[in-house]
Amino acid sequence: MKRIRFNISLKEILLIFIISFVSALFAWYLQRILSGLTTLYFSYDLNIRAILHLDGITFFTPSSSLAWTRDAIVTINLAAPIMNLFFGLIIMAIFIFSRRKSRSMAFFLIWLMVYSFTGIFGSFVENNIARTGLYTISKLMDIGVVFQIIFVVLALYFLYIMGLTIGKLVMLIIPEKFKQEDKINITFFLTAFVFPWLLVLAVTFKGLSTSTMFTYLVGLIVLLPFNWMQEPEKKGLHLKVLPGFLRIDVLSLLVYLFGILLLHQMLGMGISL
Repeated sequence: MKRIRFNISLKEILLIFIISFVSALFAWYLQRILSGLTTLYFSYDLNIRAILHLDGITFFTPSSSLAWTRDAIVTINLAAPIMNLFFGLIIMAIFIFSRRKSRSMAFFLIWLMVYSFTGIFGSFVENNIARTGLYTISKLMDIGVVFQIIFVVLALYFLYIMGLTIGKLVMLIIPEKFKQEDKINITFFLTAFVFPWLLVLAVTFKGLSTSTMFTYLVGLIVLLPFNWMQEPEKKGLHLKVLPGFLRIDVLSLLVYLFGILLLHQMLGMGISL
């Protein structure tokens, strides 16, 4: 295989890190509030009082209330995962069909996919381990322990498959200088994905519950396949390679920062319907 020399300046590495981190943080807040609002909408529709805040959703209606019917439990616990599934697939379609993207837009879409699919399969794993949320549905449907273990393994497998899929899309758009022997360069991988992912966790750590933090950490299964993904054949997909830093990236980052502050403030005050 042809060996590609990794020729990138420290300035460009820092720029990539900043773009990816700001995009990741905005994507995290956006995915979190959309997921929470979906659950909040159905709880309101089913006369179950709740509030969405930085730590997640708090339900005020007691579990002993008649409002918590079987249908209500199933609907409320499945609302966010189903939303994340459709949202992740829509973002993936947007990524594929928008052939030319700025760096800020590309990273933003990639992180939205990562957080959306983590929100589905990661939360399923966490719920079954902590025996909350989706685990309750399993008990209502009399699903045995063996099948629950199988479902957890399948959820982890699908997380890995999503990582492979997103990794292929990443390999199609990054310039050759970010690759080495037809794979992503480890320096670029750490700078563009691992370090921003860790920093988002560090920034949001204070407001995370134990369950949310565990779900976030499970998301590493989506990122790891990027590191060994080989460049796929470009049959059927004709995506443009990422351009350099453009003026639109400056504007996008300013919009992302404003969105982060706005969403953080909204979640800090609490949202109820």
